[in-house]
Amino acid sequence: MGSDREVEAIGLLYDATLGHVAWSDVGRYLTSFFDGATFTLTTQGAPDSPVDIVDMQGMIPKVVELYGAHYYTVDPWRMAALERRVFDRAVLGTDLVSNLEWQNSRVYSELIRPHTDVFHGVMASGTLPGGGVYAFGIHRGRRAAPFAREATEVLQRLLPHIGRALQVRARLGAGHRSGIVATAALDRLPFGVVQLSAAGRLVTANRAALAILGEGDGLLLTAAGVHAALAGDDAKLQLAILRAAQTTAGDVGCGAGDYLRILRPSGRRSYTVVATPLGLDRGFDRSVLTQQHAAVMLIITDPEAPPRIEPRALSTLFGFTPAEARLVGLLATGVPLPAIAKRLGVSFETARTQLASARAKTDTASQVDLVRLVLTALAPVV
Repeated sequence: MGSDREVEAIGLLYDATLGHVAWSDVGRYLTSFFDGATFTLTTQGAPDSPVDIVDMQGMIPKVVELYGAHYYTVDPWRMAALERRVFDRAVLGTDLVSNLEWQNSRVYSELIRPHTDVFHGVMASGTLPGGGVYAFGIHRGRRAAPFAREATEVLQRLLPHIGRALQVRARLGAGHRSGIVATAALDRLPFGVVQLSAAGRLVTANRAALAILGEGDGLLLTAAGVHAALAGDDAKLQLAILRAAQTTAGDVGCGAGDYLRILRPSGRRSYTVVATPLGLDRGFDRSVLTQQHAAVMLIITDPEAPPRIEPRALSTLFGFTPAEARLVGLLATGVPLPAIAKRLGVSFETARTQLASARAKTDTASQVDLVRLVLTALAPVV
């Protein structure tokens, strides 16, 4: 059984395949975990296909570009692993080539030595479905201590998970990676967004949704999908998900979707959940659907979560001064004017003057109108 840090590394690998974290986060963590200075993770689908640089740490972009374009095929560590068929086994750099051979190699003398410091290494080459391969390496500089043999033992325990994560990444392909970009955009939203397959399995979830599901207070993420903690609520939720999954594209926008209140065992206010169909075309062959096809979206709102309003957004949208933006932002979150004046360290009269100026700039007749305007304008992000 590995250490807690190994378990965390494995979790990051699978989070990266789902788009919950970037591969660069994985690279940074593993570099630190092995006390390395640089990190490389590359894949190649076939011998004549281009190199896919999954992530590199501790190297300037110029080195990354040159390595992929000109030096990948002459890397002595990689060549030795391929020639000896040292696959799916963690090794030290010196298990493949001697320090002298590495030092005299073209890749080291022309690329590495002038730009970065890669000398000692713990690494592995692995196989991917369809004849693809991947190369993983953590490195230290020439003057640093070489890696101990124990480093290969740790990496060996991680290799099945590294290989599996890269297999999933390759299988999902570019379409999934564009979905990862979309998920990153959804992470900016303060409410939860979950996408489920037609069978109710998780496809993606934004940061807010993961936080809500992680609390386990009313909504739970299980191997079978998203469930409510209480049996009555869960029956309604699963029915809403089923109905949404069966709704065709022609019906979307015609009142399709269910609104639910999900009780929380903690006694806090109930979650509001909207189960909305993403809409498959009528006649679509559902037998070809995979777990990566999103058919249902759950939008989860926590009424206990205070709205967070960015003063900079208010200044940009309405021309408020920084002081006015801070005041209006607090006002829109429900803080009364006297408390705002105290929090901002100004007199009540100054706060009233700033409020009057903000109302004039927005042409609103009252404080209530001003708050309504702000919350409506910022509805997607508050």
